[in-house]
Amino acid sequence: MRRGKRTNNRELADSLCAASTVLLEARKAHVRSFGTLIPHVFMSEVLARVGSCVRSRDATAVEDRRAEVAGILESLESAMASGDRETRAVISISFAGDAQLEPFFALLEPLLGPNVRAQLQGA
Repeated sequence: MRRGKRTNNRELADSLCAASTVLLEARKAHVRSFGTLIPHVFMSEVLARVGSCVRSRDATAVEDRRAEVAGILESLESAMASGDRETRAVISISFAGDAQLEPFFALLEPLLGPNVRAQLQGA
């Protein structure tokens, strides 16, 4: 992400894809399907990936995915701190807001950084 300028949605997607090859492939399919990046839709794919990782019951898979989840959450945290208004809204609504509705939220919540956590209802 760029220093001195606000992070935009494309840069957030780039950062998320750098943290996760699964998200890189999902983004390619997303762009093929929609013809462009639709941030709120892509964020649902990000949330689904994080959920898949944190719900895993296989100890080896959990360890293998720990760095991936950490990288994804760090990208979101950084973009909440330095993102433009639209990027912060995408994270707030389509990640933090939607995450609270997921059955894996109790596993995810303790992993969230302070900027993303602040977007949770009642925070």
